[in-house]
Amino acid sequence: MVILVNKKASAIVHTETARNNCPVDTDPAHDARIFVGSRTAATIASNCEELDHLSEAHGPEVVKDSLNEVVKNLSPNKTLQRVKLHLRRAARKPVDMSAKQHIMHVCRINTEEIARCPPAFDQNQCLSDDEIIDILLWGAPKSSQRKMDRQGFDPLAKTLTEVAEFIEHIKMSEDHDGNKKVAAMTKKGNNKKKANDSKGSLGAEGSKHCMMHGNAHDTSECKTLMAQAKKMKGT
Repeated sequence: MVILVNKKASAIVHTETARNNCPVDTDPAHDARIFVGSRTAATIASNCEELDHLSEAHGPEVVKDSLNEVVKNLSPNKTLQRVKLHLRRAARKPVDMSAKQHIMHVCRINTEEIARCPPAFDQNQCLSDDEIIDILLWGAPKSSQRKMDRQGFDPLAKTLTEVAEFIEHIKMSEDHDGNKKVAAMTKKGNNKKKANDSKGSLGAEGSKHCMMHGNAHDTSECKTLMAQAKKMKGT
């Protein structure tokens, strides 16, 4: 009802201003028609009820303003500031997410969420492309930023799509090199395991021999001989 009262007051001021600022024309009949129309509009605006502004013309606007007031009252203080701060300093890209997916999530938050936050509830408070590129660079690995510097790639001089594609290409090349390293390490580990297994099989065939107990264990592992040697050393 507060919004409807304000709508009525705004309509009255608008129509009365239009009535008072009627253009001066050389045709008296034309001036009279304009004045009569403006006076009629001012009278209708003054005599209408507040609920009349829920008509087909003003209804969606009034409902939208009402919902925005509800969101403003239910949202925490400085909602817009908190959302932007989180995107700039905490929205890092997960390891298993591509750069394009990351930037798509950021753009969705920017266009759908930030545009609906108080206090303005419009697109003017959304992040610019430069700010989104800064968020993308903040969430990218340090290795990607070093490769940009080596290749002379200036992110702020490029479009948002070009930056996302460049980071995606770097990620693909790093994954390719990483797969080669993993395969090499796996092959080396398998060779080492085979060598250990062959060495262990030789020991199982009888390489271990104790001078006192036979093949139970190796002489260097015999606790009896070690105890006797320790006793002889003490005497």
